[in-house]
Amino acid sequence: MSSTGDFSEVMSSITSNNAGNKFTLASFIAALILLSYTGYDTVIHRTDIISDFAEDNQYRITFSTQNETMQEVETLQDDETTNIQFDLSELSISEGYSIGLIEVVITSEEEEGISVQCDSVAGDIIENDLTAQWNDTSNDLSGQDSSCQPINLKLRVYPNYDGETITVLAINEYQALQNWSQTGWGLGALSLDLDLDVNSPLGFDFGNQDSDEEITVDVTVVTFSVSIEEI
Repeated sequence: MSSTGDFSEVMSSITSNNAGNKFTLASFIAALILLSYTGYDTVIHRTDIISDFAEDNQYRITFSTQNETMQEVETLQDDETTNIQFDLSELSISEGYSIGLIEVVITSEEEEGISVQCDSVAGDIIENDLTAQWNDTSNDLSGQDSSCQPINLKLRVYPNYDGETITVLAINEYQALQNWSQTGWGLGALSLDLDLDVNSPLGFDFGNQDSDEEITVDVTVVTFSVSIEEI
């Protein structure tokens, strides 16, 4: 190959590379200008949009409730303890609703009076694998009565639910509802122990006529849905 041909190829290669370098440099400068303009436009002219995402807004969250009820009637003998199970999967909970808490009322067939010696009745909600707030300080898991009055128990199921309207600060509605979009609470069965201690008038039960007691357990499962509005 001649020296003239070699020189032409080298010059062509240099010219080609130089053109490529110029194109790359021009592209870089154009990109830099575009980024600078975008940043300036965002900071100077669109501060309100940034504020909407950066600052917390105030939202009011309210709860609508629906109650589901279950009942069991048990006849207990003196000094007897029995366990009752309420399977929460048997409830028909409306779509969009979650179980918030469970209320239990235990009543006996006796009514307080001059001639009646009220029996001693006790009830305990037994901790099991039911998904609930077992350590919540608002729970009333045990109760006892010997004055013919109802026993009221309560178990909070959904974290922090009490049915009261609340106000929260959040960037948007989605974030504001995060604490109220949980699933998996209220799965399982409510377990309840009942205990009876018959108290006969003056301590005597002539003819063994007061040896048992009919006890009614009413369970109210409070379910809720959530509404939100910006304040």
